Amino acid sequence: MSALPEKRRAHIETTGALLAASFAFRLPPLLNARSTNSDAAVVGLQAMHMLRGELSPFLWGSGYQTSADSAVAALFFAVLGPSPLVLMLSALTLHVLATYLVFATLRRRFEPWLALFLALPMVVSPSSVHSYALYPPRQLSLTLILAAFWAVDGASAIAGAEARARVRRLVAGGLLATLAVSADPYPMLLLPLLGLYAAIVVWGDDGARAIGRRFAPFAAGWAAGLVPFFVLHRLAGAKNGPMGLTTTMLAHHWRLLVDECLPWALSYKVYVAHDVMDYRAWDAPAWFHALGILGALLLGAIVVYGLASPLRRDLPVAVRQLGFIGALTFPLAIAAFLVSVMVMDHFSMRYLAVLTLMTPFAAAPAARALGAKRLAAVFAPHLLASAVAGWVGYGPFVRGPVPVAETPELRDDYTLFEMLRARDIRHAEADYWTSYRLTYLFREAVVVVPTNAVEDRYAPYRRAFEAAPVFAYVHDPGRSREDVSRAERELTEANAKVERLTAGRLVVFIVRRRP
Repeated sequence: MSALPEKRRAHIETTGALLAASFAFRLPPLLNARSTNSDAAVVGLQAMHMLRGELSPFLWGSGYQTSADSAVAALFFAVLGPSPLVLMLSALTLHVLATYLVFATLRRRFEPWLALFLALPMVVSPSSVHSYALYPPRQLSLTLILAAFWAVDGASAIAGAEARARVRRLVAGGLLATLAVSADPYPMLLLPLLGLYAAIVVWGDDGARAIGRRFAPFAAGWAAGLVPFFVLHRLAGAKNGPMGLTTTMLAHHWRLLVDECLPWALSYKVYVAHDVMDYRAWDAPAWFHALGILGALLLGAIVVYGLASPLRRDLPVAVRQLGFIGALTFPLAIAAFLVSVMVMDHFSMRYLAVLTLMTPFAAAPAARALGAKRLAAVFAPHLLASAVAGWVGYGPFVRGPVPVAETPELRDDYTLFEMLRARDIRHAEADYWTSYRLTYLFREAVVVVPTNAVEDRYAPYRRAFEAAPVFAYVHDPGRSREDVSRAERELTEANAKVERLTAGRLVVFIVRRRP
C-alpha cells in the first residue's frame, strides 16, 4: 500500500473523529436548545426578520456588534427553519469549523492523530468557550480570527518559488483578521499576536532589509478588512461599545482572576447552572481538585516551554514560531483582563476564552520535544479536567454521565403559550433574560418585551406592547431578577385589573390597562 493513500485515510479518520466528538460533547445543550438565553434569541429574531427583507448592519440594540451572526443564522434558517436547535447549530457549526482550522494548522507540523490530540481543548472545552460555541453572537468573529491564523501559517509553508500563493495567504490572513474585529470587537486581543506572527513568518535571512516588502501583503489585507469597521462606525446609531482600559480596579480584578475566573477558565474550578442562570461553584470531589490543579500546573509548564521555545534551536522553526505566539496569548490575556473596564464578576471568565482557543498552538513545542506518548501523560490531566468541567457545567442538562432529553422547565413554556393563546393575548413583558427568549420560542405569536425599557433591543416590539389594552407579565424564577410580589403590587396600582395565574413554575399576571 502506498504512503499517500495511508496518509489520506489517516486525515479522513482524524477529521471525522474531530467532527463527531465536537458535536457529541455538545449533545446535552443541543437536546435542550429551547433553554436558549435572550442574547442568543435576539440573534434568532433578527435572522427571522432578515429572511423577510428587514436588514440592519448592527445587531439589534447594539451600535458596535454587527448582524454578522444573525446573517449566518438566517442562512441556516432558510434551509432548516428558525428553531432554537437550528440557531444553536448555526453557532456550533462555526465553532467546529474553527476547531478544524486549528487542527489543520497543527497538521502541517504533526501526524494526524497527534494534531487531533493537541486540538482537543477546543472539543472538550469549558464554559468560557461553550458560551460562544453554543449561543451567538460572537462565534463568527472567533472563527474568522482563527481562519486568519490558519492563512498566515499557510504562508510559512510555501517555498519562495510560489511567491504568488504566499502573497495570497498573507493578504487573506490580514483581511480575515480585521473582518473578525469588524464583526465583533471580542477577538481584538488576538490582533497584535497575529500581526507579530505574520512578521515572524515573513522574516528572512536578510532580516529587516526586506521585512517591509514581505509584510506589505498582510498589511494590505489588514487595511482592507478595516474598511467595513470604519464605514459601520460612521453610521447613525454607531457606538464605541463598553471597551476601555483602567488601572483603578487592579486589586478587584486580581482577586477575581485568582479566585474565580482563571480557575474556571483552566478547569480547576467549576461553576454549575443549578437553575438555568443560577451558577454556583461545584462542590467537587477531592479527586477532581487534585486532577484540576495538576492539569493547570502542567499546562502552565507547557506554556512556559512555549514562551522559551525560540531559544530551542533543536526544534523546527515552524513549531517554535507557532508555539511562541500561542503561549504569548496567556500573559497578554491575563494582563488585558486586569486592566479591562468590562470585568465585573465571575462571568467575566468569558474574556479568558482565548486561552482555550490558543492552547493547542502553545502546546506545539512541548509536543515536538516530548513525543506523542510523553505528551499524552503531561497534557491528559488538563484535558480530563476540562472534559469533566465542561460536562458538569451543563448543570440541569446532564444527570451524571447521561444527557437529559428535555428539562422539566421547558414544559412550562408550552403551558404558558397555550394559556396566552387561549386568552388571545399577543403581548407581554418580563425580565430581559425571559423576554426575548420567549418571543423567539413563540415565533413572535406572543411578543414579550423587557420590563426595563432601557434593555429594549427592537423598538417596534415596544410600540406594539404599549398599544395593547391587555397584556401579560411573566415571572420566571430561574431567569427573572425581579421581585414577584413587588411586581404584582406595582401592576395592581397602575392598571384596571390584574389576574394572577401560574404555568408550572412560571407566575403570570393577566393585566388590563386603564382606559
